[in-house]
Amino acid sequence: MSVYKPAKSRFWQFDFVLRGRRFHGSTGQETRRAAEAAERRLRLEAAEGRLGEASTLTLDQAAGKWWAEVGSRRADCDDVERRVAALLAIMGPATILADIDTPAISTAIQKRRAITYRRGGKESQKRLPSNATVNRDVIETLRPILRRAATHWGAKGLPAIAWRDLKLAEPAPPVRVYSAAEQAAWLAECGPAPALALRMLLTYGLRYGELFFELDAFDAEGRRLAVRKRKRDVPLILPLRQDDAREIAARVGRAQAAGLDHIWFAETPAKGRAKAKLAPLTYHGLKARLAGAAARAGIAPGRLIHGTRHHAGSTATRRGSLRLAQELLGHADIKSTLRYAHVLEADLRALVDDVPRNSPEPPNPEGEKTIRNKA
Repeated sequence: MSVYKPAKSRFWQFDFVLRGRRFHGSTGQETRRAAEAAERRLRLEAAEGRLGEASTLTLDQAAGKWWAEVGSRRADCDDVERRVAALLAIMGPATILADIDTPAISTAIQKRRAITYRRGGKESQKRLPSNATVNRDVIETLRPILRRAATHWGAKGLPAIAWRDLKLAEPAPPVRVYSAAEQAAWLAECGPAPALALRMLLTYGLRYGELFFELDAFDAEGRRLAVRKRKRDVPLILPLRQDDAREIAARVGRAQAAGLDHIWFAETPAKGRAKAKLAPLTYHGLKARLAGAAARAGIAPGRLIHGTRHHAGSTATRRGSLRLAQELLGHADIKSTLRYAHVLEADLRALVDDVPRNSPEPPNPEGEKTIRNKA
C-alpha cells in the first residue's frame, strides 16, 4: 500500500499510479489501517474511472481554489471568507471531496446548529443560530464549491447530494414596503453616492452586493445595466431610467479616470489641489451610510437594505404583473416571486369590496331581449 504520513501532518496521505496517471492526496485518516482502507477504495474508484483528480482534493484545497477563482471577487467577500473558515472548522480541512455525501453534510448541519453566540456583550445570554444562518454557513457555502469541482475542475464520482432535504426550514420574512414619505425622508439624509444606491435598490430590486458591478457592465448608449444573478448563467439586462443612467455614466467616467473598480466613492476636498479627491466606499462602508441615513430618517430597523428589494418587487407586481416582477428581480423560479402576490390580492380585495350589493342589472343599450337558456 502506498500510504505515508508527513512529519507535520496528523493525516495519512495516499500516492499511487494507475495506467500512467498519478493519484495523490490526503486520506483524511489518522491511523495507518484506516488510511489503507481508504486507499483501497480510491484505487477501485480510479480503476473504474470514477475518481477524477479533483475528487481527491481536500476540502481545504478545494475551498482555497474556489476562493481564488470565485469567492475573492464577490462583493461580500468578507462574509464569504468567514463562512468558508467556519465550514472548514466544522467539516475538517482534510476531508476529501469524494467523501462528502448527504450524511456528512447532515452531521455538519447539526454541529453548526449547536454553536452558540452572544449578542449585546458579556452579560447577554448565549443564543442558537437561526435556520437561515445554518443554511448559509453550510449548504450555501459548500454547494458552490462542490458544483465548481464537478463543472470546472473535472471531478468525477462525487456523491449526489439531497440538498432540498438537507435545507432547514426558514420562515418567510415579512415583505417590507416603504411609503412615499419614508422614501423621501431616507433619501434626504443620504449623501450623493448613498442616494443613488438607495434609488437603484428601490427601483430595480437589486441585491445589495449587485450594486458593486464592474464598470464595463454599464452600457451608456443603450441605457442598461448587465447584472449577473446568482442562479443565472447569463446576466440580467436591466433598462435604466434616463436620470439614473446619466448619473451612473458620470460616475463611471470619474471612476475610470481615478482607477477605481466601482462607481461608489465620496468626494473629499483636498487643500491645495485643483480637483477633489475621490475616496472609494467599501462594501460595508456604503451599507453603514445607508443604515445611518435610515436611522436619522426615523425608519424602523430590521432588514432595511433587503427591504428595498421587497419594495421593488411589490411595486413591480402592482404596476405590471408577477411575470414582470420575476424578470426585474432575476428569480429563476416564479415561486420565489409569489411572496409579492399579496399586492395583487389587496388590489383585488379593494375591487370586490367596492362592488355594490343588490345592484340592478345593467341596462341593455340596444334594447335587445335577454336570451335565457331553457332547461
